[in-house]
Amino acid sequence: MEAAEPKKAKRGFWNKFYTFLSMGGFMVVLIAIVAIWFAISILTATPDKGVTILSPKANDVIRAEDSYEVLWKSEPAESEFGAMVTIEFSKDRGKSWQNVGENVPNTGKYMWKIPNVDSTQCMVRVRSQLRPKFRGTSKVFVVK
Repeated sequence: MEAAEPKKAKRGFWNKFYTFLSMGGFMVVLIAIVAIWFAISILTATPDKGVTILSPKANDVIRAEDSYEVLWKSEPAESEFGAMVTIEFSKDRGKSWQNVGENVPNTGKYMWKIPNVDSTQCMVRVRSQLRPKFRGTSKVFVVK
């Protein structure tokens, strides 16, 4: 009678993965996650194109609750850009946006009632309603 060979323990996925991580694979996984996140953020970010914000300018200080004229210039022809724009405001350097005006004629100016905020991180964005790929974002300004 021959002695029976001991059965080899099956190594499941998690055991193999744990071994991989403990042998330096943790850095590989971490780098892969960061690379995927970076690629997604680049692919989903829409750069400004076709609109130049003339006012407000960088570091302007605007009084809260005053009226203020937002000025912009759109580059593409109206047939491509559209006749209407949406104007948005951010008080946190573009992390979140709120609509200021929708269906605004693309005349290059809009009289805006400044909200009652106190922020050094404000921005305005103007974008085409017909083709949202056309948009422009102001530099950071202050509302007090």
